[in-house]
Amino acid sequence: MARKQRVVRWSRLSLRLRMIFSLGSRKDVTGKSMGALNSNVRKGSRSDWIAPTSIRKCDSVQRDRLTSLIHSKYFSEKLANFRWRRKFRQISREDQRAFCDLISHWTNAELVALLTEMESACGVRELISRAEEARPSTSNLAADLLNAWKNEIICDCVLIHKGSRYAAHSFILQARCRYFSDFWDSLITQQLDDAKLEILFMDNSISSETFQAMLYYIYSGEYDESLRDLDRQSFSIILQRYGCGLSLSSDIMAMDSQKGECTLIFTTGNREETHSENCNYRVKCSGAVLAARSSYLRSVIEKRFLRGEKLEIVINEYLFPRTYARIILDAIYTDRLDLSKMPEGCQVSVSSLSEVQAIASGQQYLAPLRHAIDIFHIAQFLNLSYLTQACEDMIVAQISIETVGSLWNWACEPGGSTYVQRHCIAFLRSDFSRICSSHLLFELEEDLLKGCLLSDYVQCAEVKILETVIRWGEHELVRRMEEREPNLIANTTHSISRKGIRRSELNDEELKSILTNLLPLVRIDYILPPFHQSLNAAYKRGLLDRSPHMDLLGQCYPDSRSPDVNPDAHWFDHSVPRRHAAGPRLLLPYIIETRKKLKRLCKDGGNASYAQQQKSTPVDELRLFVNNLSPEIVSENLKLKIEKRVKQLAEDDLMKKISFCGCSHHLELAIEQIRLRVLRELNINDECVEVLCICSASKRDRLTDYNHSQPTAAIGCDAINTDASLSSAVVSDYDNHEKSCLPDVLRNEATL
Repeated sequence: MARKQRVVRWSRLSLRLRMIFSLGSRKDVTGKSMGALNSNVRKGSRSDWIAPTSIRKCDSVQRDRLTSLIHSKYFSEKLANFRWRRKFRQISREDQRAFCDLISHWTNAELVALLTEMESACGVRELISRAEEARPSTSNLAADLLNAWKNEIICDCVLIHKGSRYAAHSFILQARCRYFSDFWDSLITQQLDDAKLEILFMDNSISSETFQAMLYYIYSGEYDESLRDLDRQSFSIILQRYGCGLSLSSDIMAMDSQKGECTLIFTTGNREETHSENCNYRVKCSGAVLAARSSYLRSVIEKRFLRGEKLEIVINEYLFPRTYARIILDAIYTDRLDLSKMPEGCQVSVSSLSEVQAIASGQQYLAPLRHAIDIFHIAQFLNLSYLTQACEDMIVAQISIETVGSLWNWACEPGGSTYVQRHCIAFLRSDFSRICSSHLLFELEEDLLKGCLLSDYVQCAEVKILETVIRWGEHELVRRMEEREPNLIANTTHSISRKGIRRSELNDEELKSILTNLLPLVRIDYILPPFHQSLNAAYKRGLLDRSPHMDLLGQCYPDSRSPDVNPDAHWFDHSVPRRHAAGPRLLLPYIIETRKKLKRLCKDGGNASYAQQQKSTPVDELRLFVNNLSPEIVSENLKLKIEKRVKQLAEDDLMKKISFCGCSHHLELAIEQIRLRVLRELNINDECVEVLCICSASKRDRLTDYNHSQPTAAIGCDAINTDASLSSAVVSDYDNHEKSCLPDVLRNEATL
């Protein structure tokens, strides 16, 4: 019965949809037949018309009855039952079809060569991702407390056990050990001249090594590495006897609210004398923990500690708002960033009106992002590196189409974040197809677009990149025209933005000068189809050079692979002269279509043997030389550390995959990413050190001979799904009997 009711409901729903579609089609036909199109619609349909700024920057989405029905709750639930998903396409079907037409006449050898080069590019992309994620290592709470104990940073007491003296912190001892907390007053023997307390530990049954391990556990919450496995059981019994806590952060936070010896006073006054007013905000905390975690606060606390003054730190709220006090203290104690610690009235409410409005308008709720940026600057000022990185992680998680432009501008400012800069470019690189069709494109800076288009991994068809760059330049030209020409009506939208403008009215010479830094980054040799109307229009307007191969005249082509013989050789053969050394951009749809084409050819019984263009460069033969460009900054010991880390990363299997195709561009780019990763991990400026790749003479000679006599590697007809069989000569030359350096497209476990 229930099934019959569902069938009836869906039949009624389909009938309603058909009626709506029929009404919509009648309206369209009537409107067109009656000439109902207004001037704005007619202008919008012209290819030479640039819409007004107000239209370009607003989401003018008109919802008819069908749209309202789709957005209704009932219909959405029905669609969810069928598990329909909207798939985002990196390139359009037309661009994908153009690529299929390109490779339709290619041979198996050419397809495999393209796949091999793309597989090498995939390895470089992985190295780029690792280099973008690289940051200096930060210490946690346990490491900082251990450092403060071992280096005797602001120690206010001395423990005496069996005649040995150990500098310590009374706050840490009472917070972490119940024995010290309960009998603290009775354990004090005397107060020294430097205001330090002498604490006597009276249990002489514990050895000195065990007592030191006990202090190590109190400060770190971990067992000392010097303890053997047999001693840890008896050591755990001792810890239970004296009530040593298990959670370092919980014990310190519980003690902080009771016996914090340091007071943070937040004031809006300009002088410290005003901190006695009742309106000021006071927070109790541990001076020992603050000094252990922040080098800036350590210098302030040490001065007051040596003078014997009360630990009160006056903070101007213009620099450090009180709303972030609990958040930052919680981060100091727990190594995590929790915005819910904000006082009442300032919290990020999940059900706030601003968030509802943001969701209704389709935009992102930006309050957590603003808080993370504010805390980032405070953490930089206090030298809290771990909190700085936590803020960067939260900021990067908030990058979207709406925020990427503003975050890039903020990250490029003095005091910004290079880590956020790199991730803004990475986001734009991966979502370029979505951004190029959005009005938010016009809010992006030229430097951001340039940093994105320099990459080999922009996920967008090359013709769309050309169209996007020209549209961005046209918008920039219109903006400059608005700045030059006076507005006809004061205090209103500029007349140019209000009315719009024809492309024929734009100065193409000025447009070309605006796009001087962006148009050379468009790889016009890889636009599909080669005579696309957008490309021809750019030539007609004089934005591009009409002789695209002029810079390649006089170049030597190996084996007569000139554009006249094979016009597609620059797609798969990296040995031919290219305008762009990197070749085509790496797009996942291209790889998928190439695999499908090669699989069909193999099933048809085609010969899958191919001439390998370059011999792989084994990593053992790569001699990487670290050149110190700033000896006054990078010491000799630090240089040796850099060399060791570079060689360690160069031994990765990814380097074997990258060097297999023999493309020098990929190899140089991979070495550059290794260099950047090492320098970022060690917090060294990128300009201080360079890494050079020196090849042995024997290898250079072999590569020269190899270009003339190219051995072949035979691939079976099922090469895409099964293992590849290589000739013994090639296997012995690569010294790779397990085929570890073969590209994934030639192995059984091939995945992208």
